[in-house]
Amino acid sequence: MGRLTDFEVRWNQAITRWEQRATPLRGMVVVVHHRQWPYLEAWLGLRRVGELEPKPGIPPMPGYLADLKARLKNTPAKAILHAAYVDPAPARWLSRQTGIPEITLPFHGGGHEAGQ
Repeated sequence: MGRLTDFEVRWNQAITRWEQRATPLRGMVVVVHHRQWPYLEAWLGLRRVGELEPKPGIPPMPGYLADLKARLKNTPAKAILHAAYVDPAPARWLSRQTGIPEITLPFHGGGHEAGQ
């Protein structure tokens, strides 16, 4: 078997495995730090109901976070997602205020056995 064929076989097996493991996440309502995972959202059918940053790179002001917290009472989320490289303080504050779990996602794959 050629290297390309071997890669394609392993890649397709991995996609099948990932799709099976991701089934419980389909349609999950989430808050994100900012729109950095559009492909993940589309693949899983995640429903984004809020963003921690009003604009990418602009830290949220207290009033903005308070408004987001109030909006989540009408449309509760299941998770608050943020990348490992961003300041987690806004996500942690919102998590403490709402009881919604804060989840740190890697920005790229690899480097950790659980990411296989």
